[in-house]
Amino acid sequence: MGYDLFVGIDWTGAQPARAVAVAACDPGGLVRPVWPAGRYWGRREAADWIAVQVRGGARVLAGFDFGFAMPWVEGVGYLDGRVPDVTDMVALWDLVEQAGGQGEDHFAGAAVADPRLAPSFWIDGPMPAHWGDGSTKRRRVEIVAAQTGAGTPVSLFKLAAASKQVGKASLAGMRTLRYLRGLLGDRLAVWPVEMPAAGQSVVMEIYPTLFRKQALGGVRKITGRAAMEAAVAHFGCTLSHEVPEQFDDHIGDAIITAAGLSRLAGNASAWAPVGLTADIAGREGWIFGVGVS
Repeated sequence: MGYDLFVGIDWTGAQPARAVAVAACDPGGLVRPVWPAGRYWGRREAADWIAVQVRGGARVLAGFDFGFAMPWVEGVGYLDGRVPDVTDMVALWDLVEQAGGQGEDHFAGAAVADPRLAPSFWIDGPMPAHWGDGSTKRRRVEIVAAQTGAGTPVSLFKLAAASKQVGKASLAGMRTLRYLRGLLGDRLAVWPVEMPAAGQSVVMEIYPTLFRKQALGGVRKITGRAAMEAAVAHFGCTLSHEVPEQFDDHIGDAIITAAGLSRLAGNASAWAPVGLTADIAGREGWIFGVGVS
């Protein structure tokens, strides 16, 4: 594998970004929380921290808990065909930057109201008529995750459930990915748009529920040291003394992700999962670990 650090990052689309959490696992399997310099991590601060590790000589594999792209509908494109010139994931990030780029710390709330994006979102109330069966509002990987028992990721376009603001988190995340790519250039690969070359660090989309299910057989959040010790042991890892007896579910998801990535990165099928095509990789992305044989 050749990675020096496996990093799990729990994410948020809120402003201020008080729910971002970071954890890291070394090649020996020791997992530790990475605490912010201040009271909370900022989104840009988390990206800067990754860049510092890479520039310092570490080869980093980092998983972010948000959707890297929107659904692409064959023959229609993104956003119900309203942006015909946007034909791949990176161009989509540019669109989101234009639509929500005034928000501080990569906040992208304004993008939800942009006329190019707004009609696709389910903001409140009952399911809109244009959603139909919802199939065009979900990426292929989200469908495969549900079919294979990995979990049921929420559509990026569904903002009606206050506790599931995946959409706003993903929009902010797209701005952060664009920023991080600008910081590191060819030192960084964004999987699966790019397969990492020798020596490159890599960022990918992750889904902490998948790792919790693998480790403990359920989706319950982990907020205590004893339960987390058992969970990371499933991946051949141990907890640092820095992990307290009790912690919030954000750092819990970051820790289980860092541990899970340290094991999953060595599975060749994780890099070429069933169902992932070149078109899907470039337009919708994929959750690392879904469709793995």
